[in-house]
Amino acid sequence: MAPSVFISYSQRDEAWRDELVRHLRVLERAGALKIWDTSQIEAGTEWSHAITERLDQADLAVVLISPDSLASDFIVEKELPALIRRQRAGKIVVLPVLLKASPWTLIEGLAELQFANSPSKPLAQLAAPEREAAFSEIAERIGLLARAVSQQKAGKEANEDPRLITDPYSEGRQIYFISHAREDGDFAELVKMNLEHLGYGGWIDTDRLLPGVDWRQEIDDTIRTAKAVIAVMSPDARASEYVTYEWAFAWGCSKKIVPLMVRQTSLHPRLATLQYLDFSNRLSRPWERLYKAL
Repeated sequence: MAPSVFISYSQRDEAWRDELVRHLRVLERAGALKIWDTSQIEAGTEWSHAITERLDQADLAVVLISPDSLASDFIVEKELPALIRRQRAGKIVVLPVLLKASPWTLIEGLAELQFANSPSKPLAQLAAPEREAAFSEIAERIGLLARAVSQQKAGKEANEDPRLITDPYSEGRQIYFISHAREDGDFAELVKMNLEHLGYGGWIDTDRLLPGVDWRQEIDDTIRTAKAVIAVMSPDARASEYVTYEWAFAWGCSKKIVPLMVRQTSLHPRLATLQYLDFSNRLSRPWERLYKAL
């Protein structure tokens, strides 16, 4: 069954939803995903129950953020908390899309999610050609994540013990630490899903760093026990002191480091001594070379 994509939006933003669906329709027609939003609720159906049911079944969720969506009690008090809980549990990938400037940072949990577009450039502020390109890129990201989810599901069905797939931290499982900047979170999720398809575990901080946890100690302990560290490199990662700390700590622990260049940037002189894999071209990403390197 194709991965289900749940679209959360305010009725006042229906035109924006229609634009997103227009870009996703070709993927749905190809069987890569299945779109669901509240326009599909049948007459006479209890709408809140229908939304909750679909939300619990979804593999991916796209949340259209605007002043109208943040003014919706149901979205802010019901949909978003449920989606964030499922994201933290590793049961769904949530991609917010910022339509219009709005105080989204005040909503608990939203700041920990990776936006599908730049929060500094809401879609409403873009010129028509830029907005069309942005929607195309968002649809492409959703398509890549849907494909990764499909591969993950296939791996689960093929494995005699599904727990070996669903729990990437189970005893005896090889764990790969994925170091990345917040801006590259969607790509890190894609790497993780591809690793799980192969039966490996991928560790990213949004999964495991719960409130009250000593995050530095948790990261250090995970790197020490990881099979290798995958360093997702981009201008944002290059500027991030946290990413630099993670791969430098791994270097000090004599861990294998595999740099993935997702957006072109200069590398730290020490990291530049390692051969990196170029993932900047979406159409020719060297997944097989990554698997061999691991």
